Order: sequence, then C-alpha cells, then structure tokens
Amino acid sequence: MPKSKKALDLSGIAGGLKEQLDSSPAYVNSVLGKGIGGSRTSEPIPGFLAAKAEQVLQNGTNAYIVIGKDRPASKMSGYGGRGDSGAGTLDFVAGRMAHNPSSVTDSGENIQADPNFKVDASRIYITQKTDVDVNFDLVEGKVGNPTAKAAIALKSDAIRIIAREGVKIVTGTDVKNSSGEDIVSVSGIDLIAGNDDTSLQPIALGDNLNESLNKLTDFVDKLAGILSSAITYQMKYNAKIAAHTHISPFFGVPTAPSEVLIPAGIEVAKNHAIKTIQGLVKFRTNLKFHKQTYYAVSGGKYINSSFNNTN
Repeated sequence: MPKSKKALDLSGIAGGLKEQLDSSPAYVNSVLGKGIGGSRTSEPIPGFLAAKAEQVLQNGTNAYIVIGKDRPASKMSGYGGRGDSGAGTLDFVAGRMAHNPSSVTDSGENIQADPNFKVDASRIYITQKTDVDVNFDLVEGKVGNPTAKAAIALKSDAIRIIAREGVKIVTGTDVKNSSGEDIVSVSGIDLIAGNDDTSLQPIALGDNLNESLNKLTDFVDKLAGILSSAITYQMKYNAKIAAHTHISPFFGVPTAPSEVLIPAGIEVAKNHAIKTIQGLVKFRTNLKFHKQTYYAVSGGKYINSSFNNTN
C-alpha cells in the first residue's frame, strides 16, 4: 500500500532523529509527532548557546526561560558580556529563530543559537541593566535612548494589554532610579508608529484644546456680529449719499440728486441685503453647528476621547 502523507516536514531536524521518524510506522501514518493533545511535535528546535552564568529552562517546544545577565546577542554582548555586576536578566523567548528554525546546519552540525532580538518570534526581556532601545533598534523619540538602565521590553507580532477595568501608563513615580541616581526630570510617553520619530509631536490636552477652540469660535462669532453692524451703518450712510443734494448758486435752489449715485446706492443696498447679510446669517449658523458638533460632549465628532487621557 502507498504510504500516507507524512505529518510534518523533517528538514532542519537532526539526522538520527530524522531517520528514526522516517522508519517509524506511527510517524508515517501521521500518529507520531503530530502534537495532538499537547504531545510532542516533530519540529526543528534550535539549541541555545548558554553562558556559564545562565540557567536555562526549556522543554523541547522552542520556548525558553533564560536566567542570567544582560545579553542581547552573543556571550560577549551587553553588560553581562563585558563583566558588569548588577545586570541580572530574565529572558523569556518563544520561537527562537522564528519562522526559519533549525536544529542542525546544512552539514549536520547541531545549531547553538544566540539571542536574536530582531528575529526571535516573541520575547519578554526583564533586566537590571541594559541599553534597551539600542538592543531593540528603536528610534530616540522625545523620551531618548537610556543607557545602562533597568528595563522591561516586550516584542512579538501582536501585543495586547488587556484590563477588565483600567490601564495606566505612568512615568516619574520615584525620586531615584534603580541605580540609586536622582531622577531630575519627568520623562514623557512616546507613541511611535513605524519606528519613525521624524514628525513626533506633543499630544494636545483635550480640555485645554476644547476651551481654546470654544473661545476662538466665540471670537469669530463676535467678529461676524461686528461686521454685520458695520454693514448696517454703511448702508445707512450709502442711502444718505445717494439722496445727497447740493445748494444751487442760482437763487439757493437745491439741485437734483446725482443720477450716478442713486442707481449705484440702490445696487449696493440690494447686494448687501441679498448676499452679504444673508451670507453672514448662514456663516453664524454654521459656526454654531460646528461648535455643537466638535466641542460639545454630545456632539457627533466631539474632539475629546471618552475614555483615554494623557498629561
């Protein structure tokens, strides 16, 4: 009978184990190494090149907990590599070598991998001393790139921080850092998309922005009122000009109104009444709708978040 389709691709698995699985009826029939019910899966798992100061916890699933010293790459990297004290570290890794894991090289030698902050699939890095932004290749932002500081870093394809009630991101809670140095300024919170800080800008304070825009809208509305009054005054003056007469040098008889000014005055009055005044009424109405839409809590596009705050 023809063989069933094999459960998994055995490339990257050590030669001896590969031969055993290839000759196993259970594997050939997709029973062994399939990982059903939490059992072992026949998959390539890279080894880890541990340093003397590191204790490694792993159980054959390409998930590791490494207890040691700051080590972002080889044994010689980080503050652990240069021999610093006070650099204790917990490195939680799931998916070493990520999408391209292998337990052997092309020549069949066992792979002993170093930490790879760029490639490894998921990591929680807790350390007493490190250059966290440099290690993870992060831009400086407004917060800056701290060196030789305690840090916790999380990296994966997707990270969710989930709370059934509230989430707070807080800075500046203490007067000294973990090295005992005085903290002389409060560091802010940078939200950086695409690891690009070239256009990083401050987040507006919602209440202050709302107050400012409300006042600005009121000022514009008052300006529209001033303009409306000015047009009314000008129309009264224009009417007087249009009907203006002079005293004739002949017997003091008033002259007839100007044949040019009368139609011009009528045209100006008509334009102001039909266009200018109505335009101002529409403008002030739109201004009120704009204020209600964006600056009132009940507005459809209220500018403040209903849930999130920043300082």
